[in-house]
Amino acid sequence: MDKDRTKKQSNRVVVIGLDSADFYLIRNWVNQGYLPAIASLISGGSWGKIKSTADVGSGTVWPSFFTGTSPAKHNSLGSRRVRSGSYRVSHSLRENLAKRESIWVLLSRAKKRIAVLDVPKTYPIEGLNGIQLVGWGAHSPSWDPDSWPPRLIEEVTSRFGLYPAPDDDEFIPKGFSQLKSFYDALISGIKKKGLVSRYFLDQEAWDFFLTVFAETHCVGHNYWHLMDENHPAYDSEIAKTLGDSIFNVYSLIDLEIAKLIDSAGDVTFFIVSPEGMGPNYTGSHLLPEVLRRLGMGSQNTQENSSDSGSSKGFKNPANELRRLMPSVLWGPHAIRNLKSKLPLYLVKAIELVKKKVPKRVWQEWKCYLMSLGNDWKWCRAFCLPSDFNGAIRINLKGREPEGLVEPNVEYESLCEELIHEFSQLINIDTGKKAASEILRVGQVHKGEYLEELPDIVVKWAGEAPIRGLYSPRIGTVTGEDCHERTGVHRPYGFLMAAGKHIAQGRTVEGGDIMDIAPTVLYLMGVPVPGDMDGKVLFDIIEDKFKTDNPVCYM
Repeated sequence: MDKDRTKKQSNRVVVIGLDSADFYLIRNWVNQGYLPAIASLISGGSWGKIKSTADVGSGTVWPSFFTGTSPAKHNSLGSRRVRSGSYRVSHSLRENLAKRESIWVLLSRAKKRIAVLDVPKTYPIEGLNGIQLVGWGAHSPSWDPDSWPPRLIEEVTSRFGLYPAPDDDEFIPKGFSQLKSFYDALISGIKKKGLVSRYFLDQEAWDFFLTVFAETHCVGHNYWHLMDENHPAYDSEIAKTLGDSIFNVYSLIDLEIAKLIDSAGDVTFFIVSPEGMGPNYTGSHLLPEVLRRLGMGSQNTQENSSDSGSSKGFKNPANELRRLMPSVLWGPHAIRNLKSKLPLYLVKAIELVKKKVPKRVWQEWKCYLMSLGNDWKWCRAFCLPSDFNGAIRINLKGREPEGLVEPNVEYESLCEELIHEFSQLINIDTGKKAASEILRVGQVHKGEYLEELPDIVVKWAGEAPIRGLYSPRIGTVTGEDCHERTGVHRPYGFLMAAGKHIAQGRTVEGGDIMDIAPTVLYLMGVPVPGDMDGKVLFDIIEDKFKTDNPVCYM
């Protein structure tokens, strides 16, 4: 095939995903003269911070990117969620895959040639007009390493080997030795991902090429405290060697981006991150007690439990266990809290068992523990498992199996009450508001799966650790967050675009990660589905192209 001749026949798009790379880190480093490849794209094109669906849940962001739809439509919410029609936490990655078609399926149907490498929360599409690599080097893959066509994964592993870094959703490095080893694995992973990406990019003049670097995600979670001297977990000795880990990962990826730019030719180039990263200063660990003090929890679990036995005289085992165990050892934060309470030798024993049992079995056990002993069915509102923001669900009649809150008037009144009370919460260490915003999810997202989402999200300010919360109504609630990650997701991403048909020197204004899919479809001359929530980002596109090519909706 004549690669140069094929390039001129249609608008080609190359997208590089930087998983959970942070807008502010990149902006600061570019301004300081670093990241030259990214800086060249910014100066020669358009870029800016964009909205993300990470406030609803970090597991929603990649599906929102590649479907152009809200989580209320694609229903891919993350690895752990409350099972519909129950009060049980479930872990089913495959059942949690997006219910909307991805952009590469739409492009393939339009007879475009596609190459998609390691996009999170995906699975191999049989019959795709091109190639797809799944779960080889993605962060927390939803699918075992696989591909379309099936032989592709064998080619990748035989030519490039296995991806070197472990999944840090399952392994969190601690201490200098583990942190150094994991950092070295991430550096090796970047180089391998660059080789794999260039290998396939050079094979054919793909109409659409998408590859994702996962290392920005992993390094942000585990090394944030070594970059930030004000972080409570900062370790000056370890920082002497590993303090530049995040910068080094971004810099090495920048070198790989430069090589991909050289290989891509005359294309439209996108660099995308669907969410940001920052210090893990969450207050979600305190929300269950806040709700209890607001009168949302069960007033007497043991009394209620007597009604749930099938035979007279039998006690509810879950509630008996809840009575015997400290409250920190059950509920949405059970796993991290349990490990913080155990002696080191028991934690090591648990880690050893974890390596021996199948991953699916381990995940099911964790979800069982997170569900064990909760009294959600006797609560008016309760906390859902979450990573940074607080996620609140109303125990609504007709939606929950034993709902307590009447729809419409009572539901609306309760939501407004909680929004007001959460907005009053003060971080006792700073004297400032603990939350930057209280999000009423149903007012932001629309779709047939809306009832699967939280009702209310508490977006923490993220400016300082939250060891205690105060408000006039609840008094003071204190407790340490046991989360082992020192960096966590932020509800914004970024987009930079350059090259063919992209306007120079413009800022992305009011953009959203859901806007990228329809923008790519438009640039490639493919109709945009009418039910996409995203919009075409016309402001970053050259005026002549917009004049000559009116958008077509499906």
